[in-house]
Amino acid sequence: MLPSNQLRLNRLFTLLLPLFFMVISTWIMAQNGHQDPLWWQQQSFKLQQNGMLILGSWAGLNMITGGLGYARTQGSTSYFHQMNAAWNTVNAGIAYFGYKGTLSKTNVTTSEVLYDMTRFDTILLVNAGLDVLYISGGAWMVYRGYKLGKERWKGYGQAIILQGSFLMAFDLLLYASHAKLSKQLSSLQGEYLSWNWSLQLPQLHYPWIEHFYSIATGWSNPIANALPVLQIQLLF
Repeated sequence: MLPSNQLRLNRLFTLLLPLFFMVISTWIMAQNGHQDPLWWQQQSFKLQQNGMLILGSWAGLNMITGGLGYARTQGSTSYFHQMNAAWNTVNAGIAYFGYKGTLSKTNVTTSEVLYDMTRFDTILLVNAGLDVLYISGGAWMVYRGYKLGKERWKGYGQAIILQGSFLMAFDLLLYASHAKLSKQLSSLQGEYLSWNWSLQLPQLHYPWIEHFYSIATGWSNPIANALPVLQIQLLF
């Protein structure tokens, strides 16, 4: 059983609550079908920034309570707090650089915006898969800790289960919110790509061919250019 289990669950859900609202608000925004691709890029950055703020808040909370708990407790509980504090130094770094990365971006083309957004979605899914491994590894450590009577293994395993559970919920909720934007922008790609075909036939120099051509097509004037022309217009 995790130390102060109910209190920690309350903290976890309190920090994850903004992500639930992010999912709902993103769904509403995506239904509006905004036509400017740079608007979708801005919404993507806002979601990423909010996500990094939540992750950073979780990291800061665990570093403080973990440091205090490690100094004031004994046995597996002390190791539990120690791992929480150590684990979240990494989370704090991810949150910092992740937030900073969204501030350095510049306006790019539609295809580049969509590429960056889908890549972020992929990263979240990969992270969710890694979170399953964290939880499984933590459960194995707890099992071995109880079997071998090692307090360190029990405490570390419990902390990894907690951290992996939070990260899996965080990654999946952020993915559900952000992927909606990516799919909507992808569906709007057709609005930014238009095809214009212009088929131009060779000039006709022989009267009998011109006469046959005018009967077949209804056009009496020959067309001057010699090759068919394909015009493609990309709108960004």
